[in-house]
Amino acid sequence: MRTRDWLVVVMGVGGMGVAGSALASAIPGDAAGYDVFIFGHGNFVSQNTDTMGNLAAGGNVSLMNYAVAQGIAGNPSANPNPARLVVGGTLTAQNGGVGSNQAGSIYTNSTPSLTGFTATGGVHAQNVISSFASDATTYTNLSTSLSTLAANGTAVLGSGNTLMITATSSGLNVVDLTGATLTQSQTIDINAPTGSTVLLNVSGASGTFQNGQVFETGVTGAAVLYNFFQATSVNLSTKDPMGTVLAPLAGVIGSNGQMHGQLIADSYGGSALNDGTDTTQFDNLQFTGVIPTPLPASTWLLISALGGLGLFACATRSGALQIRPAAASMIADHTLMRP
Repeated sequence: MRTRDWLVVVMGVGGMGVAGSALASAIPGDAAGYDVFIFGHGNFVSQNTDTMGNLAAGGNVSLMNYAVAQGIAGNPSANPNPARLVVGGTLTAQNGGVGSNQAGSIYTNSTPSLTGFTATGGVHAQNVISSFASDATTYTNLSTSLSTLAANGTAVLGSGNTLMITATSSGLNVVDLTGATLTQSQTIDINAPTGSTVLLNVSGASGTFQNGQVFETGVTGAAVLYNFFQATSVNLSTKDPMGTVLAPLAGVIGSNGQMHGQLIADSYGGSALNDGTDTTQFDNLQFTGVIPTPLPASTWLLISALGGLGLFACATRSGALQIRPAAASMIADHTLMRP
């Protein structure tokens, strides 16, 4: 968040916000800037493909014939390296590397097992992500918070199992659907105004992207977020979601497909290599939509105090509290809205 900008804090449930939340453009917190972000102690297992962007996992990472940050040139003199693989547990990697020029860096606190896997930026102590465990709480809370938003768009499964997503708001569009409907669908048509955000709250224990394609009119995958707030299993299968997937409780698998969007989840891949569940190509399309994000209690107390002073904040007719730029710099260190 740039401190010269206004910070808009939602004070009530009116409109598209929830109490004690702030509007964030992009995914807040540590996952920002990562193609794949696995929090907690979740593992990442994959082979015979790549992530075009950076990869971070709080648990163990197992790779074979794999390129990390394939679309980012590494710079060993930068800290952190712009092309990076961050591992909270142990790393085992065979054949491949980090960075488009293999000049990326590996960040881990364990000695990695590398065979034909090149990262000329070196292996460094993992101090890039402060707490994968805290991130598990952060993204679970975010998912839960987003799931409470009232729907203002529709999802209709029509002939030929075409799922029509219709949204009309110029701001945040919220659409409810079930994992069963998503799994049954083939073609998905998303129609929304240019410049808007589409939040798809997907209920149920599981969901699968299979068969057909996703078409988007008015928006691109950078403004689409699938929120699997209940699922413990998500299968990327062969259909590109064309959007970011937030699945904080889910083990995610995928085979022979692509994903244009970020993956933020509990784990990715099966229990071992060569089991057919771990070959999704991740294409590093960062989420740039605008969503309300829950604020930490300490930040909310600070904002309330500033609001009471009246010198640093003013109420708006929409029920939000606008924090002036001078005060925003005080708040920045307490929020998840960091770049």
